[in-house]
Amino acid sequence: MIPKYFAQFDKIINKADFITSSEIQKRKVNNFLGIIEGKIIIEDKTLDILEVIKITDQQLSKKKYKYHFQDSNNSLVFRYDNAPHHKEIETFPHHKHLPDKIIACNEPDLLQILSAINKM
Repeated sequence: MIPKYFAQFDKIINKADFITSSEIQKRKVNNFLGIIEGKIIIEDKTLDILEVIKITDQQLSKKKYKYHFQDSNNSLVFRYDNAPHHKEIETFPHHKHLPDKIIACNEPDLLQILSAINKM
């Protein structure tokens, strides 16, 4: 299941023709755990990615994730993550950081993130 997820991840990146370059490392820790880490460059902006993929009872889930998008000045545009530090957010632990606030959100996937960036 993990190699299949890695292949889907690569397919999404390869279809996004607005990506300038990418440096992504994928590591299968064992049959139940995989890690995707790296960055995607879009013109002069950077999307840092971390996904820790876990398989439990034939179900794949993200144990941990971070999608940190910043502009050419290294200023935050947005960051989605599930770090458990905003218990006040209704979608805890899932949340989205914006330059001036933190808002509730559901767990995003790479396709949603890249689509949002492409629309900017």
